[in-house]
Amino acid sequence: MNLLIAILVATVAWFILAALLFFNPIVDPIYRRQESHAAVRELPQGGATIGKILGAVLLQCALWAWVYVTIADALPGSATMKGLAFAGIITAVKVIPRDIDRLLLTTYPALRMGIELVIGIACAVAVGLAFAYTL
Repeated sequence: MNLLIAILVATVAWFILAALLFFNPIVDPIYRRQESHAAVRELPQGGATIGKILGAVLLQCALWAWVYVTIADALPGSATMKGLAFAGIITAVKVIPRDIDRLLLTTYPALRMGIELVIGIACAVAVGLAFAYTL
């Protein structure tokens, strides 16, 4: 039961944090300015897209929860330190490699990629801390 709660907490934390960071008056106009770039896929707006994003986040959080439970005893220190260490792992194996691939293999806009990198790291921290305090 704790595992399911942790997955749901992490999913909601990521989803809300990402929404706040992407769709605020400062970042949103900058991010949207590059939607016409050839390497940017336009996502249709609406419930179906939100559902797909939420489903993808839920699946990732479920997989990361399994990894967290497997390695939690090896993570250092307090719950906060464990959460931050796990966020570092997520960043190292998911966030940074994704951006390196895009940087080397695509023409994806660098500014947009930078925004996604920062928000990806922030969301990794939210997930790591959610697991550290619920598992």
